[in-house]
Amino acid sequence: MKTVYRGHEIDVHRDRCLGCWDMLYFSITRVSDGYECECEFSFEYSAEKVRDKVKQLKERIDNELAEEDPWGE
Repeated sequence: MKTVYRGHEIDVHRDRCLGCWDMLYFSITRVSDGYECECEFSFEYSAEKVRDKVKQLKERIDNELAEEDPWGE
């Protein structure tokens, strides 16, 4: 699932890794200049939903933008 929120593209998707188990991949990219703010994966054996992770990342963006130095640049 991809969405744009407050000038940042959020991409969250579940896919199989090379070990053949499902993992949750997610990233935040600033739209204006393509800066990759965060890119991670999670060993998710749980039933965490992609939409729930998108909600968490929106909160993360809100928290970072409230800081004087967002994303530690």
